[in-house]
Amino acid sequence: MNRHKKRHLWASGMAGILATLLLFSCDNDNFPVDNEPGKASDGIYFGVSSTGAGQTRGTADTDNDDGITVDRFVLRGDNTTDTLCVSTIVSDGIHASTLVGENGATRATPVTKDDFYTAFKVLAYWKTGETLHPEFYMNETVTDKGGNVWGTTGNTYYWPGNVHTLQFYAYAPADAPGITTEPTSPQQDKKLAYTVPADVANQKDVVVATTAEIQGDSKTVVPLTFNHINTAVRFVVGSDMQPGTIQSITLKGVRNSGSYDMNTDAWALNTSSVANFSQTLNKTTTAGMANGTEITTAEGTFMMLPQTLPAGATIEVVFHDNLSNQDRTLTASVAGQEWPMGKTVTYKLSISPEYELEFISEPVLQDAHYIIYPIKIKAGEIAGGWTMTSEQSWVTLRVNLTDLQAQGYWIESDKGTASISGSAGEDITVYAFLTENIGNDIRNAVLKLRPTNMLNATPVTFTISQLCPAWNGTGIGTLGCERIEDGDYPWGFKWPANYKVIYNMGTGLGTAIYGLIIRIFGLQYSSVSGSGLWDDLKITIDYSQVSASNVALSTSNGYQNTLDLYNYQGISNAADLENRLANMGGVRSVEPAGATIQNPTEFAARACAMKNKYGKTTETNQGQTVEKPVLNPNDLVWYLPSQTESTQMNDPQYPLSGNYWTSTALDDNANAYKVNGSNTSSEDRATKLHVRAVRKKP
Repeated sequence: MNRHKKRHLWASGMAGILATLLLFSCDNDNFPVDNEPGKASDGIYFGVSSTGAGQTRGTADTDNDDGITVDRFVLRGDNTTDTLCVSTIVSDGIHASTLVGENGATRATPVTKDDFYTAFKVLAYWKTGETLHPEFYMNETVTDKGGNVWGTTGNTYYWPGNVHTLQFYAYAPADAPGITTEPTSPQQDKKLAYTVPADVANQKDVVVATTAEIQGDSKTVVPLTFNHINTAVRFVVGSDMQPGTIQSITLKGVRNSGSYDMNTDAWALNTSSVANFSQTLNKTTTAGMANGTEITTAEGTFMMLPQTLPAGATIEVVFHDNLSNQDRTLTASVAGQEWPMGKTVTYKLSISPEYELEFISEPVLQDAHYIIYPIKIKAGEIAGGWTMTSEQSWVTLRVNLTDLQAQGYWIESDKGTASISGSAGEDITVYAFLTENIGNDIRNAVLKLRPTNMLNATPVTFTISQLCPAWNGTGIGTLGCERIEDGDYPWGFKWPANYKVIYNMGTGLGTAIYGLIIRIFGLQYSSVSGSGLWDDLKITIDYSQVSASNVALSTSNGYQNTLDLYNYQGISNAADLENRLANMGGVRSVEPAGATIQNPTEFAARACAMKNKYGKTTETNQGQTVEKPVLNPNDLVWYLPSQTESTQMNDPQYPLSGNYWTSTALDDNANAYKVNGSNTSSEDRATKLHVRAVRKKP
């Protein structure tokens, strides 16, 4: 007689009969249908599910949305320049790219909640009171009865009664190759010794379930939630693959044995034992192959031990390149990478890098003068950030602007460098500083964007194209004009005789800092009133003191006219002063109240002067720093043409159309000369007309 059945005859006080699990027929009315108390028979049955945490995000899909990219590296060939770019993606759970059938589960196919093994091993630890019995209450292989509840072998086990408790430890598949030992008595630890089988077909997705102590009279279906204890390693195609055949993939020098503690859910690996795992694939690849296409199939997923990969660990890919008709062996170190337990590590292979790194801006043709060109990029979470480089000396880069640059000044000393770096962001602006193009042809510069820590990564590129001037001839001194018009401007210097601008700066700062600001900009017609401590501090700029008679009268020298107008009574400094006060929170008003006239700081000659490079001066007082732009007369190479020079402007590719300002004034403080083709005539200075700057050929 079975020893557990014999206990039924003599075990005094035993609340339940000890027996082995009985395999019920499908029409048995007592077969429990769910895990609710009262609906189970006295026999012990199991409800099986997979881990919730591992399945919350579903099956790993063909792009990165289901995982996190944790690393990127490059596979390289010996004695060749051949490479394959690899991105490492870690996703929750153990996933296949498609659900598989029961037959697939007998191989290395990952287990999902919809597809479980046909049998699992269960060990039941048994206590009476606080005393642990020296033998297992149950040490059985449980087979699938169908539905949500599992039956077992031909023997039946019953709940032992309320003076007893049971605790269950289970693993699947019951016949997992690689599990070399398990506990043989409850007195031992609760460890499984495991060595990864060499053949990928025998590498099972091992899952383990444990329960808390359960009262012996529960008479409920025992809930077993199985968790994955391996790491799935798979390979897919990235977004850009070349024609050929991936003949084999090998994981080299990875740890292959250890013990898993079912009680603590932790691995202890044998650090001295490493092995290689390889599979022959002969997977054909084509140009334009869909991103995420499997290289290793679900059945070919490597089921590895969770680990931080040791020194010497590598990935080797043997690739037949159709273009060269050569076999290439490409390798890369993966030492230090993490293979987390219960997760899937996907390696994407591509001939170009798998970055979330791109230029958002579309290239826009740039003009011939000095340019500050904002370019937007997007950078995902890339370890080490990104780097952008310019290989042309006429393009330098910055990731931010100074106050003066934000006002449009091309400052020579702050123009940036050939290489800049940054961190992740959705909408990053990089500023390219272009020196003037005084050649005879359009020129191009290529910006290269890549992860900072991947020096050999294929960069994302962005091409800057810059026009040359529209020259009116080929000789030195020939006049040329800019090509792209950026807006219409008044000639300027026309406003009411009593016109003033007042900035209310509020309270809190004394006059010292504002005195510094006024001093550095050198405006004799600006003043400070109020202390700023207890009452409102006001700064007044009296433009009635600025007129423009007897200035810029040359009909032939536009350079001198522009220089004179730009510097006339500090009017350009007034523009910088106004910008500075506005940035400091000043509230602008005008006298006479309600006057709606042109801004005195916006005029055609200044618009042209701003197309040159600048220097700067700096003063600091009481912790405040003030920068002032400085236009060296020798650097004023782009200017507003004079009356006679303006008739030489000609651009067949970007034709001039309509009326343009010249820099030549009429001596009436009210009018200046405009040009239309070869004809010049007077126009009210307040009128807004087109503007093109010119320069002489060096």
